[in-house]
Amino acid sequence: MSYFKKHIVAILLFLFCGAASAQDPHFTQFYASPLFLSPSFAGGIAGYRTVANYRNQWTSIPGSFNTFSLSWDHNFIAFRSGLGFVAVRDQAGAGNLGNTKFGTLYSYDFTPVSDWHIRPGLAFYLQQISIDYSKLIFGDQLFSELPSVTQPGNNAVWDIDVATSILAYSDNVWFGATWDHMLRPVASFYNDNSRTPPKYSFYGGYRYITKGFMMSKIEESITFAFNFRIQDIYRQLDLGLYWYSEPISFGVWWRGMPKGNTSRRVDALAFMVGYKWEQISIGYSYDFTISRLGLNSGGSHEISMIYEFKVSTKKKWKSIPCPTF
Repeated sequence: MSYFKKHIVAILLFLFCGAASAQDPHFTQFYASPLFLSPSFAGGIAGYRTVANYRNQWTSIPGSFNTFSLSWDHNFIAFRSGLGFVAVRDQAGAGNLGNTKFGTLYSYDFTPVSDWHIRPGLAFYLQQISIDYSKLIFGDQLFSELPSVTQPGNNAVWDIDVATSILAYSDNVWFGATWDHMLRPVASFYNDNSRTPPKYSFYGGYRYITKGFMMSKIEESITFAFNFRIQDIYRQLDLGLYWYSEPISFGVWWRGMPKGNTSRRVDALAFMVGYKWEQISIGYSYDFTISRLGLNSGGSHEISMIYEFKVSTKKKWKSIPCPTF
């Protein structure tokens, strides 16, 4: 590739990543990153767990999106409360455009009617956006290797954020909502008034047990689930179906928006396989890009791992029926 073309590609990638940063990163296996989805999932297991996630999006495009997440949460059953901590890092583009946040999450569980649980949740975040200007090519460098006269902005900007959520579930049904970026944190390196738009997520599903029993071991089940997100002008809907036969899970997802004011109607088809062995759950998914970006994007790979620590409790506990992945 010629010197001129290399610089054009670098600029386009920077502009593309800058525009895409208006949207939050996402996980195909969003139930395998529960604290990223909703603070109501903090303490959503009988004891405590550690979760790690990695996503590489559009692998054939230089400067592809890489997202990392690590979380820990614990269920204080005696206090009907859950506490969690999460760290998320999203990085993309030639200039390593990054978004890093650390959060503390809390949820409370109560039962307004028999067999139904309500879990409101609250999260507080410390967030940083960053960029490496030394890796960028500016307009006055297209035909020259001299340093640019363009004044760069800040290398990193810090801000705080808050999210809230609510989750309702019974034996085989669940639904919830999350309001992210309630404080609209800073989204600019140039001290202007650019802010991250709020994000609203609506999710839920139904599980049908085909083999096993609710109060004992579930050996086989089929689960339908959805996740609908709104952020600024963007709308995105995930519809999925899981089949679980101990110890293996298979899933297929459709992602897009059948109606709306955006030009992208269908984004991807995703396929997932998971394996659960005692306290460890490992999942892998691949997204086939079927939007105008095309299969040349290389699709997206995602890996998740969950470790649930064994605990003994005399308190009665009803687990959230949503799938692990």
